Amino acid sequence: MMLGILFAIFLVFLFMGMPVAYAMSISAVVTLFFDSSLPGLIIPQKMFTAMDSFSLMAIPFFMLAGSLMEQCGITKKLVEFARSIVGHFTGGLGHATIVTGVLMAGVSGSANADTVAIASLLVPALKDEGYDAGYSCALVSGCGALGPIIPPSIMMVIYSGVTSIAIGALFMAGFLPGILTALGYMVVNYMYAKRTGIKRTKFVGWKAVVHDTIHAIPALIMPLIIIGGILSGVVTATESGVLACTYSVIYGLCCRTLNIEKLKRCVMDAVNATTNSMIIIAFAGLFGMLVTNYNMSKVILGLTTAITSSPTVVLIFVSIVLFIAGMFIDSNAAMLMLIPIFAPLIGQYGFHPLHFAMVCILTLDMGGMSPPVGLLMYLSANVTNTPLGRVVKNIWQFIVVNYGVTLLVIFIPAIVMWLPTISGLV
Repeated sequence: MMLGILFAIFLVFLFMGMPVAYAMSISAVVTLFFDSSLPGLIIPQKMFTAMDSFSLMAIPFFMLAGSLMEQCGITKKLVEFARSIVGHFTGGLGHATIVTGVLMAGVSGSANADTVAIASLLVPALKDEGYDAGYSCALVSGCGALGPIIPPSIMMVIYSGVTSIAIGALFMAGFLPGILTALGYMVVNYMYAKRTGIKRTKFVGWKAVVHDTIHAIPALIMPLIIIGGILSGVVTATESGVLACTYSVIYGLCCRTLNIEKLKRCVMDAVNATTNSMIIIAFAGLFGMLVTNYNMSKVILGLTTAITSSPTVVLIFVSIVLFIAGMFIDSNAAMLMLIPIFAPLIGQYGFHPLHFAMVCILTLDMGGMSPPVGLLMYLSANVTNTPLGRVVKNIWQFIVVNYGVTLLVIFIPAIVMWLPTISGLV
């Protein structure tokens, strides 16, 4: 009864267009009004508990590091480096966009920040070389979605904060799926370039490659600071974020690309982005507590047991549900709301928690770039003044790639387990 009231109110507010965080909070509060067994004091308690995690402190620092990276000109150097190494192949600028997405993902960990930065820099250039505007924005949206897969990842930080999985293991597990996704994008881009007759550009020469590589080294060092520090055990995820911010500030000051005004702007952007994330986390914690208290997990467990006994089929079922949820709800909110529901499946079917986590992250990330909500599509379209319908028309080929990689991970767990295993993290 209470479970029905909770979800009914939530869905009503969601379809009315209310932001998902407020839809969760209002539905939870109204449900508690009808449930005399739970005191109202539980509302602030659960909201505080949801945010009371040391690993979640990494979020503002990764947000700030990404903003500083763009203001310091690191993004432009990564683009120049990517164009020099792959720009002369068929569909070269599209390939350079994908490589830039991979490199940006290894620095900021924020899909939204990566999408805006890549769209503003590369979509105009793509259009000048004959790429369709809708395809260009769809490609950029897909590249932005690499942010939560390739470490460091804010989504992984949040997942680690609400579970017992080590952030270092999650980071290592994301490498191969992220690279496979990028390679899949390159295949799609190559076929598009062949089909539309995009001309190849001339190779810039090895001298230019060496020059752009040297200039990109300071930018490429940042992922090494973050990942290397965590894997070596020298720093935690939060401390690595602090190091990345410190490095960005020193780099910007030495190159004279950062001043007080830009620094203030970066801090304010990080504060705004972090506030939005923490509001979602707090309200999702309250909503998730009620869902768990009303035994939604038992309902899901009973449903899957009645349908199949195959762990693979169950994982596919979970991925479909999460993908649909991610199409309508913010990926982080959907994760915080649904992971507690699906968690009992790990013990019931013998999934490795890390394997299960990566399936969830890959699927929710894919939902974040998919219609009808697809925030990454809106961002790329808005930054470049491109009609959203043209982006939607082209985004599906990249979604197919993402789900293809997700299916590979479901059927071949070694894709996500190999690096954490050889690193001694599992």
